[in-house]
Amino acid sequence: MSSTAKLFSFYLRVSALLLWWILLSTAQSTHPLSGPPRINSLFHSWLPVSDAVADMLASLVMKGLGLSLLGVLLVYVCKQWRSTRSFPLLVAGTVVLVISSQWIHYGNFPIPQQVFLGVCSAIVGVLLGFVLLRNRWALWALLLFLAVLYFWGTSTGISNQLNELTQQRITYLLDQADEIPDGDAGWAMLMTEAFQYTEEDPEAQELIRHHQAAILALSVILGEEKVAKVARRDTNPAYVSQSKALRKRITLYGRHDLSQHYWVSAGLAVLSSEKKSITVGISKEMMDADGGSGFSFVDLTVDRAGTLLTASATHSPSAAQTFQQLIQQGVQIADFCPNPLDLPEGIQQAQFKSEYGGLGGKKTSALANEINNRLAACSGLQYKYNK
Repeated sequence: MSSTAKLFSFYLRVSALLLWWILLSTAQSTHPLSGPPRINSLFHSWLPVSDAVADMLASLVMKGLGLSLLGVLLVYVCKQWRSTRSFPLLVAGTVVLVISSQWIHYGNFPIPQQVFLGVCSAIVGVLLGFVLLRNRWALWALLLFLAVLYFWGTSTGISNQLNELTQQRITYLLDQADEIPDGDAGWAMLMTEAFQYTEEDPEAQELIRHHQAAILALSVILGEEKVAKVARRDTNPAYVSQSKALRKRITLYGRHDLSQHYWVSAGLAVLSSEKKSITVGISKEMMDADGGSGFSFVDLTVDRAGTLLTASATHSPSAAQTFQQLIQQGVQIADFCPNPLDLPEGIQQAQFKSEYGGLGGKKTSALANEINNRLAACSGLQYKYNK
């Protein structure tokens, strides 16, 4: 190939990289926070997770593929200098391109969850670029990295012992259904019944498992039956109608949906981790903003409270013991979830971006600080604030 042809090829690759970066930075799709319907349906059928989580994963995969292409194109731009030693530099360069495109697209610096997606996409893109240039080690590295991401993202199963304890809690709570009052009082009573532990000096790990089982039982009864599917366990058909009937009677601050939000988030935190549960909550709210019921700081507060409940009740033996002592003193809703009803909700995507500045905007950050202050005042959610 002549030097002119090589130069033309180089400029063509650079132009493709710049064009794609500009498109990612500026283009606005009609549904920017959800995947195409066909992709969503594939994730629903492939993954043992709830529809909301499957939609969120489909959205993340589609966004990740778009960002990964920056890495592929950068490798092709620099292919004459490619080597194993250049890999870190190419990843760093792709990260800069990814983060800058997110920054421009969102109108503010991306939040940690978006940065994490960007860094992972950069690594995948650079590895894929090396693979396309027939680098064998890159193929194995890419497969390993994708496998780690998959198992990290879907590692939600529970042990047979925990499943048995959860089933016992569900049976016990549903047997008490006729004695459970309606409304917020029922929420407090169910929590008391679920977490009650009669042994005076329980073994530490046993107490943690008891709390995990209580949370999972409440997440199935008051949250959503599909939590059992996320845990890779079958739901007893006899429980479904009983759970739905009880769920309709129970409220948190006068609302049925807030009780569901709370316990689904708490259950997801048991099955995965605090950070992944928070990410699901944020992603769900963003998809609601995209033509759904609207972004809700009310729901986000309750999601965060449910996640912190799990951390406070199960993170360590000392945390579990402190939590159990609080339960035995009597459940007060304000100890486990602040009243969020005065916070904004029903915010559509355009308003969320223009008025609040998106996820990283000043108004959003101020509200996030307010939510954190309210959570910090809850005596039952103190693990995060005392560790």
